[in-house]
Amino acid sequence: MTNREGNEENASQTSATVPQIPSNIQRVVSRTIPGPVNTQHNKGALDWGWQGFLAYGAQTVVVVVDPVTLQYTQTLSKHRSHVVKVRWRKTHHYHQISAPYSLVLASADNSGCIIIWDVNNGEALATLQDGTKSVTEMEWLGKMDGSEHLLAALHPPYSLVIWDTRHNTKLWKKSYTETLLSFDFDPFHYNKMTFLCGGCVLFVDDFSLRKCPSSNGKKFYISTARNSPGRSTSGSLPSSASSSSLSDQEKTGNRLRKKMKDLVTIGEVKPKDDSIQLAECLQLVYHRTVRDQLLLLYPREVLVLDLAINQTVGNIAIERSMSPFVQIVSCCQRDVVFCLHETGAISGHFRRRQLPVVSTIDRERDAWIANDPALAAEQYYEVMYDKKCQSEHLRLNKASRPTGMAVNPVTEKDVALVLGDGRVAFKEIMRSHKAVIPLERTPLFTPGAKMGEIPTGLNINDNHFSVTKQTADHTICPPQTSLSDMIKPAWALPPVGKLDEDIGHCLNLRVLMTGLMPSMSPPPQVIRMCPPLTTRNLKEYVPNLAVGTHTGSIQIFNIATGVLEREFALHTYPILGMEWTSLTSILSYGHQPLTNNQGLVRNELIHTNILTGRTITLRQNKNDESSIDGIRVSYLKQYFIVIFREDPFELWDAKKLVPLRTMPRKFPKVSAIEWSPTSHVKAQRESENNQILSDGTNQSASSLLNQSMTESTMSVIESLQAKETFVFTDTEGQLYHFSVEGNVIKDGTKVPPDSQMSTITSIAWKSHEIVLSDADGNLNVWDLKTRVSRHISTHRGWIRKIRFAPGRDNMKLLILFADGVDIWDVRNVVLVSQLKSPRDIVKICDIDWSASDRPILATMDGSLKVMDMMLKTSNSPITQYCSEDTIVSPYLLNAETSLNLRTLLTHQPWKEKYSLNFTSEDGFAEDQLELVKTWLSRIPSETKDFLINCDSTGHRAMIAAQLFGDRGEIEFWTIALHYLSQQSHTIQQAHVYASQVKDQCDSSVGSGELIDLGESAFEDLAVNEDFTPIPNPPPLPPLHPLETTYHHLCDATTYKQHELERFAIHESKNLDGDQRAKLGRSFAVIGERDHAVRLLLDADASNTLFYTDCLRACLLSATHHSPQAQSTIKLVATNLIAAGNVWEGVELLCLIGKAADACRYLQSYSFWESSVWLAKCALQPSEATDLLRRWAHHLITSGQKDYGVMALLSIGNTANAIEQLANQHYHQRAALLLDACQQCHALPAPQNVSATTAINSASSASGKNLTTKGSITSSTLISTQPSSPLLSSMTSLAACTENIQRKYILYLFSLGNRPAVTHFCNILGEKGNIMLQELDALS
Repeated sequence: MTNREGNEENASQTSATVPQIPSNIQRVVSRTIPGPVNTQHNKGALDWGWQGFLAYGAQTVVVVVDPVTLQYTQTLSKHRSHVVKVRWRKTHHYHQISAPYSLVLASADNSGCIIIWDVNNGEALATLQDGTKSVTEMEWLGKMDGSEHLLAALHPPYSLVIWDTRHNTKLWKKSYTETLLSFDFDPFHYNKMTFLCGGCVLFVDDFSLRKCPSSNGKKFYISTARNSPGRSTSGSLPSSASSSSLSDQEKTGNRLRKKMKDLVTIGEVKPKDDSIQLAECLQLVYHRTVRDQLLLLYPREVLVLDLAINQTVGNIAIERSMSPFVQIVSCCQRDVVFCLHETGAISGHFRRRQLPVVSTIDRERDAWIANDPALAAEQYYEVMYDKKCQSEHLRLNKASRPTGMAVNPVTEKDVALVLGDGRVAFKEIMRSHKAVIPLERTPLFTPGAKMGEIPTGLNINDNHFSVTKQTADHTICPPQTSLSDMIKPAWALPPVGKLDEDIGHCLNLRVLMTGLMPSMSPPPQVIRMCPPLTTRNLKEYVPNLAVGTHTGSIQIFNIATGVLEREFALHTYPILGMEWTSLTSILSYGHQPLTNNQGLVRNELIHTNILTGRTITLRQNKNDESSIDGIRVSYLKQYFIVIFREDPFELWDAKKLVPLRTMPRKFPKVSAIEWSPTSHVKAQRESENNQILSDGTNQSASSLLNQSMTESTMSVIESLQAKETFVFTDTEGQLYHFSVEGNVIKDGTKVPPDSQMSTITSIAWKSHEIVLSDADGNLNVWDLKTRVSRHISTHRGWIRKIRFAPGRDNMKLLILFADGVDIWDVRNVVLVSQLKSPRDIVKICDIDWSASDRPILATMDGSLKVMDMMLKTSNSPITQYCSEDTIVSPYLLNAETSLNLRTLLTHQPWKEKYSLNFTSEDGFAEDQLELVKTWLSRIPSETKDFLINCDSTGHRAMIAAQLFGDRGEIEFWTIALHYLSQQSHTIQQAHVYASQVKDQCDSSVGSGELIDLGESAFEDLAVNEDFTPIPNPPPLPPLHPLETTYHHLCDATTYKQHELERFAIHESKNLDGDQRAKLGRSFAVIGERDHAVRLLLDADASNTLFYTDCLRACLLSATHHSPQAQSTIKLVATNLIAAGNVWEGVELLCLIGKAADACRYLQSYSFWESSVWLAKCALQPSEATDLLRRWAHHLITSGQKDYGVMALLSIGNTANAIEQLANQHYHQRAALLLDACQQCHALPAPQNVSATTAINSASSASGKNLTTKGSITSSTLISTQPSSPLLSSMTSLAACTENIQRKYILYLFSLGNRPAVTHFCNILGEKGNIMLQELDALS
């Protein structure tokens, strides 16, 4: 046999004996375990994104948390100073293969550095910098098409920068004249934003992405009201009203005057008297539900400012016993404001229905006011909020105060709270069903309670929290997944006295904690990694890291998952050191601070079993003595040595936990010590065991292996102590070698000190290499085999600690300095990597190895950083992390998988039955399929039931959008479902009416009048002569009006109601001349002439516009009864508009009933929003349709395509909306909208018989009943309005339909969904078969 064959055989035998690493061994990768946050610098640095993840700043680290599994998803550490702002990118775009779901995050630090992160991979996409001052505010743009990559940042003291994060450049920079503290964008106006300054509020109305604003904005100051906030009522109280009622009313009025504040313009001069320092303002935010309202947060109240009249229209105050406000969040789905208090409590304030504010609770006077319409019209209106729910206060110290609050934007009923100690609390707004008990509850603390006989001056009869009762066939209750599903809009509640007509029962709201993530204790810390992975501990090994804190507790972290497994409060003093005695037990020590000149302290030495929590206190009978300076456990875990600062060390038995020997007083003082890791002791122990076995019995070896050993034999083996050795140095640098066997310590060789070394600070021993470090930064490497010594000078000063990396032949040495760490290859004497603080990292307090190539650093900011070997990164891609519960999100799947999952959730017409049990045949790869199943298993059961039982494609698309956190899809389907549901309800009512008319005709044969009536009714309803009913639409959830968040997209009735309520608030205020004239014009143009006349006549005679207002009032009264003057007024209006006085001319046109012409003039002068306002308030829906269609076309052509499509849906023009979606290449959205229109019969029935026949034949060729399964057929899309400007003929609609289907097939093909492709190709008939063959050839 040749040498080569012999080597191969030996190698094969060696590889066969090496055990395979079990799959349960968790891999340690680079990551950061965050610690506590900085309550000053990290305050407000948190954000809950639409993607479903929470991000917050912890010192210099950006932490991403999964609220579902309560685990750290990602940690991003590249900042060199404290993180001050964190913002998720707000995506509105349509997601497809070219623009998939992604996790992009922006973070800014105290030095002015902004980093754009790819969270999935843990990489920095861009780094932006403008100056070295802290970024005080940051916000992503995205309202306009193509602006999602733009980031607005406020660089103090007065610069606003728009960053292009795609190209890492500045779009523009604007410097203002005031010191800017924060800003907020107006959610209803794309060109408006507001800055909070040091002494004022700065409004900007010329914001644009294309160019830098030219003006410096308008400054406003907050000052106390100089007049009464409300109008004085005329007349007197009835005789039944007592004098005490009058005094109560006056007191209440005075109290309201003190609480109310006006927003007044005083130019560049700050008011000297009656002013409130704006520096007290903590936060400025636009109202997310109501247009032109701004919220200002003060410690004890929240002011609601109406920017249309520059006055305060409401406030949210707190009781004296409550802790001050810290932060507010305005919700979008409902008019709700969440407030965070200093104690960590969260309160929810819900908008009260618009009612006049009455100053007493006297029931007789309330009844008198209600019976007097003239007096009721003079009531003072106020925006008021009721505190409906509040969480419990948290017992927090100053270091644990909350740093911020974030609300889940998808549900708006889940709240996250980050505390100063690093804990993250998750709370949820929940409902509890309770029966109505009159006279025992008040609406302030019992939301939705019917008042019964409870007297109240506020007269709150709201029913926010009604739950609609289910009917058998026509109502499906959707899952309560969001705030909008739980309550209705406050202004859309039933009128007072008609609450009984609203079917439902009352609910109570509660704020309950649903999760709490623990955190690491504050620094400084000491860390110690458990014994390394070996062939002996493969089955039970867990990569645990022990962290000792200054509070005396030990935290056990699984360093692979980053999870805090256990925490033990053991010591009364700070923990100074730890050593593992096994994989499940640990030794820790600490002592009280030095308080006397003798240096004597009380020591604590505790042994802890981390599985059972059992603790044993060692040396507990000792009095004051020299402090423990360290402990060292032997390599075989048989012994440990306790080192004292001034006294000789002690030798202990690590298994029995008893002292073996205390060294004499004259023994040298130890400066550094280390045990030998050599393995010859194991072989010696095995030979001695064999000798004991052979001497203890006469049986053969084979019989010994098959029989159990006697107790005496076992006791002999257990009592056997193997020989181990250790070395130490004294204060002079002399090296001593000792051996330990039992309780006997034998002296070995002594090595004199090296002249090149100073005081030895640490010793590391691995294999045959011993490394000594000193206080001057020198290393001395001794090779015991070759007896060669090598000297290494690091030139970095005092070496605090050195550690060898685990693993055979791994001679990497980790060195801790006062200013950083180094990694050296001792065998080759090469510097591998280096890290300096504070240049590269904050100060490091301790080091260790978490794996053979993963050093771990404990830093002074309280975090643990598992670094790579090059000390460059402390984070990894999310897919590489180990976790207890798999973290799954559509944003973490690949593009094809996430988009295919969204398609399958929305509709499955190619299947016999809708199902959520997906397989690889649905187009998923095997590795992705497991993640999809995990994600589906975490969907709430009520949501799953709704998806399975609901046959509405639109509602399934809405649920899928909410599950994905797709903001664009949520907004689109909210509008689409609202108006499609309206049409569906109209059709259902028409069916009911048609069936009633038919029954009357059948029972009244011979009655000519009834027959004629029936024929006309059928003709109007487009019912054929055979009375064949149209298939009923699928059952839909109950219909509620849209929230005012959508404003211009609301129906005309809702829109006008909201505007009238807003005008009522304005009318009750003391308006100046210009504001009064503007409000009067608004009343006049929408047809409220009486209000306009009364408002103009109530003007102050000292006002310069008094005469003009009187003349306008006369004109309003005269034109109301003078139709002969219409031609003259129209001529004057036209001349005024031509001269540039547009609004004056518009007002005159509305006076003579020419509101439609007025809208056209407004649109021609680019007053598009004003034209929409006038059309919805002054025109009938049929008259406003054409004007609103022009406005939608303007939106589409001006960069707001998505909003333009929703505007088309709001006027019922679904055909144009479908075509626009096709033109924008939103193929899936267009196809799903077609399907939803078919189910709701939103498009008229086909009128072209030949086309219908052709399509029906194609459908029959597919061999399935497509109509019942909700599939898309061209027959349902042929007919449309012939007058449509975008679809001029039936042929163009059919072509558009076929184009959508073909594009949708290609989209499904790119996702790998073969069954869906085959299904939709069959629908297209012969063309589809040809297309399917071409796709087969491509695949």
